[in-house]
Amino acid sequence: MNRSIHFLLCSLIMLAFLHCGKASAQMVQYGKVVEMNSKGKTLSGVSVTVPSAHDCHPTSSDAFGVFRLSFGEHQNGDVIHGLRAKKYGYEVVNIHVTRDGWTLTDRDTLRIVMAPSAKINEARMLYYDLLETACVSRYDATIRVLDENYASHRLSLPEYQYWKLEAENELQRAYQTMDDYAYAFARVNEDDTDATTKELVSKLRSNDMEGAMAMVSGQPYETVLQAYTDFNAVYPLEDPEEMMAKAGLDSIPTSDSLYADIMVLQTYANLFESDFATSGAKYAKSCAYLGVIYKERGWVEASKKYFTKALRMYEMLNLIEGIEVQDKIEKMKQQLEK
Repeated sequence: MNRSIHFLLCSLIMLAFLHCGKASAQMVQYGKVVEMNSKGKTLSGVSVTVPSAHDCHPTSSDAFGVFRLSFGEHQNGDVIHGLRAKKYGYEVVNIHVTRDGWTLTDRDTLRIVMAPSAKINEARMLYYDLLETACVSRYDATIRVLDENYASHRLSLPEYQYWKLEAENELQRAYQTMDDYAYAFARVNEDDTDATTKELVSKLRSNDMEGAMAMVSGQPYETVLQAYTDFNAVYPLEDPEEMMAKAGLDSIPTSDSLYADIMVLQTYANLFESDFATSGAKYAKSCAYLGVIYKERGWVEASKKYFTKALRMYEMLNLIEGIEVQDKIEKMKQQLEK
């Protein structure tokens, strides 16, 4: 009998030990809630839950902004999604934590940044106004340059219409994304010390909206005015004498945005073709450029197509307008025979 009692006691002790071991094996994620742009001011009374994890009970931040999430089944290194942090009148700023999730760790503190909703809305409206001003000013500057070049006959009507439409589309696209950028800018935490945030804050403070937009989007942005300037530098069309001298080049400078330039040249060719009476020389030049580009890339049929278009227009210019382009005619024929 004593042996049975002894066995029972040992079993109970073992079960208790195993239970304690299981409890001590819980994964605890410590966290802290701070207020944006406050130099580390903490927030208490923030409700923190993880609805997607059934083994994690709701908690809240204490007087020092600290909270702890205890997981009964999840382990160190697991990725957790669906965290929610709520406090009346506040919004989460670093939304990547709630949107993309985070990795459970017993080494680092999970940091949640929040800000008063009223301040977020105020900042969003401010940045929207700044973005609108910058984008409209960019549009006005582009149209001003186009108007000046068109008035001084450095741009033909088809060219002017093309780039003006591009500027209008640019402004329309800006309005479609303006609110998204304003939303992102309003949530930039100046307390973050990483180099990217510092650079972004610097651009916002100096009202460099285009630079800030490029950083948020993660890609450089080329304005229509810049594209127009760069295109004309690589493919000059405005000077008839220079144009006639260079139309039959065997090679041309390679642009950084060659695909976009091909689209412009093809559009030019279509527009000039319907306006050959005043833009015949530019039409021939744009076709010659396309012929050279396609030839350099081994696109034989496309190259022949545009060299033929250029040849026919030079022949027409030579016949109707009396412009001496016989050398260009011979050059196009040589290109087609190669």
